[in-house]
Order: sequence, then C-alpha cells, then structure tokens
Amino acid sequence: MAEKLRLGIVGCGGMGHRHLSGLAELQRAGLSPFELVGACDPNLENARSLAAEAEELLGQAPQAVGSMEELEKIGGIRAVDVCTLPNVHHTVSVEGMERGWDILCEKPMGLTARACKRMREGVAKTGRVLSVAENYRRDPINRLARALLDAGVIGDRRLML
Repeated sequence: MAEKLRLGIVGCGGMGHRHLSGLAELQRAGLSPFELVGACDPNLENARSLAAEAEELLGQAPQAVGSMEELEKIGGIRAVDVCTLPNVHHTVSVEGMERGWDILCEKPMGLTARACKRMREGVAKTGRVLSVAENYRRDPINRLARALLDAGVIGDRRLML
C-alpha cells in the first residue's frame, strides 16, 4: 500500500469543517490516500473543534495548532487545504508553497487579479501544485446548461464562468 499523504487544513471555521466532511466521505467510500495530521487556525478553539470532529469522522484527531509555523513543526506534511477567509487565500497559499507544501485552495482563488498573480508566481518559484476548489463547474445543473448552450438549444452564450 502506498504511503498516505500527510495533510493539514488551514482555516478551521465553517469551510474547514465542510472540507473535513468531504474527506470523511472519501474515507467512507474507501478513497482515503491521506492522513489528516494538522488543523491550523489563529483561533485555536476553531482548530480544536475541527480536530475533535475529525476524530469522530476519521477515527484520528489531527494536532490543533494556531500558526503555519506550528503546523510545519508537525513534520512530514505534503499538502494543505486552505479554507481561510478569502482575503488571505493568496498569502496563506504562497506561504504554504514556500514551506514546500502542495495547496488546495477554496474558491475564490484570490479576491483580485494581483492576488491571483502572486499565487501563480508562487507556483513558478516553488514548483508546488496549486489547485482551486471550483466545484460548481461539475454541478449537474451547470453541466446541463453548458451542454444546452453548446448544442444551441437555448440561445447564444454571452458569459459562462
């Protein structure tokens, strides 16, 4: 069996808990090539709350920490799931890449084009993977709308993100 990917969640409020639920669904489906080892939030109570829920859902509690420095000290982390407030997605993601971690960033990637550019520059500088959780493109209703537009059934496309 391949070694599990050691993962941290940064930002343990509502979105962090939703991503944890997704990890639990993957584990229930037998798709768990990961080990959640860190829950990081400057509000340590949020990190502790996510760690407690992870213990219930995944059978193991990650270490709750209050900073990226502490998260790095856990050791062996290969990727982080950035679930912070959107205004710091770019700073947290770039810092994570500079620490040698691959990044899954909750949408939006950044609030400005400049923030997104910083993230792309972080990828170029570090060679790390940056993925943005833009799940709405895969939503069945959006896929249907795209197919109907492509087929010319409902008119001409003006804008579709």
